[in-house]
Amino acid sequence: MPIFEYTCCKCCEQFEKLVFRSDEAVSCPKCQSAEVQKLMSVCGFKSGGDKGAASSRMGTGASGCSSCAGGSCASCH
Repeated sequence: MPIFEYTCCKCCEQFEKLVFRSDEAVSCPKCQSAEVQKLMSVCGFKSGGDKGAASSRMGTGASGCSSCAGGSCASCH
């Protein structure tokens, strides 16, 4: 059951919604408009274990953080 990110075309509210079925109607929690657009989002995954092992499984030069290229941002630690 994936959680999708949406933005409302009427009030510009951004929100997340747990979607059970692909045909499920999604509406804005702020203005109840059905005119919403699904946003592209990055799926982050961090396995257990030490950072060295995780980096070696992901390949040379890969960081443990999928949101930055350098691997040195504060959200990675």
